[in-house]
Amino acid sequence: MEIKGLLFDKDGTLLEFHQMWLHVAQGAAADTLTAYAAENNHHLDDVALLAAIGVHGNDVDNHGLLASNPVEDTADAWYQLLQLSSDKAQFSRTVKQLFNKQVEDNPTLIQALPGIKAKLLNLKQQGFRLGIATADSKDATLYSLMLAELIDLFDFVGYSDGDIAPKPAPALLHAFCEQCDLVPQQVIMFGDTVSDMKFGRNAGASTIGVLTGTATEDELQPYADTVLYSVADFNSDLLMTITHC
Repeated sequence: MEIKGLLFDKDGTLLEFHQMWLHVAQGAAADTLTAYAAENNHHLDDVALLAAIGVHGNDVDNHGLLASNPVEDTADAWYQLLQLSSDKAQFSRTVKQLFNKQVEDNPTLIQALPGIKAKLLNLKQQGFRLGIATADSKDATLYSLMLAELIDLFDFVGYSDGDIAPKPAPALLHAFCEQCDLVPQQVIMFGDTVSDMKFGRNAGASTIGVLTGTATEDELQPYADTVLYSVADFNSDLLMTITHC
């Protein structure tokens, strides 16, 4: 079936991940501890909070919450770790606000990866429908795509704000297909994590892994039809090697 839609993860796939999200996670962890200092009876520090979401020093676990999951999952992990008595739903909203604030306070860290904008423009000119499927929140997603000057290139922007099942559940890819009048077999999902690859396969799409984010080639290969260094390396000749019946 002819490929007509290209769906992309955001951070680590189109936008630089490590510098941005390490800084954001570190800031949000520190701000959370400050906001709930009176309830931190076990005197946990930011190292413990970051480890709970897969951040160890400057290393981010490909399977950790920061790399693959929505902020609500980070909030759940921190709530359990801190053993808080405060309302859980309010805590989740606060953590989300603190993450969004960190994104907005650090605009210079939001950068498209090399060659990405030119590649997306080229793919758009070839007639492909382009979409985003991210674990990030709506506000942070729209803000970062706007600053990176990419937002106008997309026919669909899907995010995880609690109203749709996040990756690797297939709902975001199905929403892309519905909006763009496609079926999953006409779509390639690009991503830098195993969760992205499982997401694409769960929906019935083809998958291309990239090495610009958190996962290694060995981690991606079992779940990807092809692994490239970057989305910028993709070209239509590769479609001949990716077949879906």
